[in-house]
Amino acid sequence: MQLRSDQSKDGAILGRKGTETRARLLAATRTLLETLSPFNLTVAAIAKAAKTAPATLYVYFDDVQDVFYALNIEAQQDFESMTNNHPEWFSDPVRIQYDAQQFVDEFNSVWDRHHHALQYRNLESDRGNTRFLALRTSNALPLIDRLAHAVKAAKPGISNREAYADAIVLFSGVERMAATRDQIPSDQPRLPADELSAAQARVIARYLSSGG
Repeated sequence: MQLRSDQSKDGAILGRKGTETRARLLAATRTLLETLSPFNLTVAAIAKAAKTAPATLYVYFDDVQDVFYALNIEAQQDFESMTNNHPEWFSDPVRIQYDAQQFVDEFNSVWDRHHHALQYRNLESDRGNTRFLALRTSNALPLIDRLAHAVKAAKPGISNREAYADAIVLFSGVERMAATRDQIPSDQPRLPADELSAAQARVIARYLSSGG
């Protein structure tokens, strides 16, 4: 069950104080993730940072992993807003390059706001955690659907199945780059982030403009 931000872990509607406490626990976790690995976080550490008792956390979450799940729900809501706010993306062939750049830039912006939680989600998904895998999939599908529609429009001869497969490849590249573009060691040569984003947009735009 996907709970709203004004619900306890049992689904009960929270009052103002409860909603604020839950938000404070999430905010404390985000702050701790700036300096600690998610695998080193404990209920006690989160509660201390949120200035509350460890037992309080269990009113809202089952465990630390449940806190990360809630953080990823917030990330998913941001991605949904991004998609819903741009129904025009990839609908006009004249705007393909512009739309591709906007898509990449806004995706990266959302990713950067939630990168600790999203990295954890992807790690758990790769480890076979079905709960986080389902969340990752549901987050990706609206964006893949948008890209698949654009592929189909750009390449009328392609089958629906092929268009969807191509869209998955395009989306996977964007997601993977968002997750790894800042992971190159500082003493190694690297391209600036804006150049990488521009390259991603060019690849998407060229593919959607190639026809055939």
